[in-house]
Amino acid sequence: METIFSESVVIGGGVVGLSVARELALKKSKVIILEKEPCNGSETSSRNSGVIHSGIYYPQNSLKSQFCVDGNRLLYQYALDRKIAFQNTGKIVIASSSDEVSNLENLYKNGHINGVSGLELLTQAEITKNYVEDLTVVAGLYCPSSGIIDAHDLIMALESDLQSLGVIMSNNTFVNNIHSNSSGGYEVEVKSKESFFNIKCDVLINCGGLHATEVAKKIDKMQADKIPTTHFAKGHYFSFTGDHPFKDLLIYPLPSKDSLGIHVSPDTSGKIRFGPDLNWIENLDYSFQENIKEKFYVSIKKYWPGIDRQKLHPDYTGIRPKIYGPSEKAVDFKIQTSDDHGLHGLINLFGIESPGLTSSLAIGKYVSEKALK
Repeated sequence: METIFSESVVIGGGVVGLSVARELALKKSKVIILEKEPCNGSETSSRNSGVIHSGIYYPQNSLKSQFCVDGNRLLYQYALDRKIAFQNTGKIVIASSSDEVSNLENLYKNGHINGVSGLELLTQAEITKNYVEDLTVVAGLYCPSSGIIDAHDLIMALESDLQSLGVIMSNNTFVNNIHSNSSGGYEVEVKSKESFFNIKCDVLINCGGLHATEVAKKIDKMQADKIPTTHFAKGHYFSFTGDHPFKDLLIYPLPSKDSLGIHVSPDTSGKIRFGPDLNWIENLDYSFQENIKEKFYVSIKKYWPGIDRQKLHPDYTGIRPKIYGPSEKAVDFKIQTSDDHGLHGLINLFGIESPGLTSSLAIGKYVSEKALK
């Protein structure tokens, strides 16, 4: 069996894995990326709203708030530099009734604490006069740093960077087992379409996304009690055809514990979609349940009374890896280093859900610094 040597191995070729690999390579580490799918970024990275978040939602001093605020700035700059399709649309989070206004004000305060700039509380009159006329709204929170990005363009730009940096990207590649060597480093047993081979490395980064906990279980010296349970949260998206009042603006309801709500998001071509909803599922399943259309219609009608249900069309689904269940408290990203699990050179990334896309470049910088210190 052939053995390959590489200083660093990144498992997972989503936007976070690609960003981590890019930062490692920029720091002169030799890197191999292992991705089980034929194309990079084909799971969580490409099945989301494509929103660049501002950082208003997440608890103070959390990894989510830190990476989202930093990642927002980094992502806009990277999109400009690499000519990736994006729009700094801005976003309004709306209160549709008076009893929601206090929650809106709390979001405003939280955003300020997290360092989000330009936030503005809006009255009903300001929203309907300056932004969207046909809304059921009593107040809103304007977030000027929110926007949208073409995730496919982002993935291709990262791939181009990695190719220029000499990173090896191995797709259709499955990790069978991972051995921790007593002398240090790791030996990754890999299966591709053509063959079996081993990769020896000093640094191992688990960016497996939906599969990160399964990857961690394959590491022979990884303690089971250090591996969280991944819960799959599935969301549906409906496209909308026809006239609408939203222009190129993100419109969000107030969030729940587990979800940011069924919101309006344009894409870079000018089309709009609604979603996602939240469905806890046991196994990965991207099938579309068309019978949920009525649920979407009722939810959207709360803030857009002019919605025509006949113009809602099934679009796609996405699944997020949450490391808490439906009856549990929401938790932060979990980025484990040797301080957590005792295995030098290993970093596990668990529960990288929203705002993972926005945070990706910031996570890449953070993880690479931890890995190569």
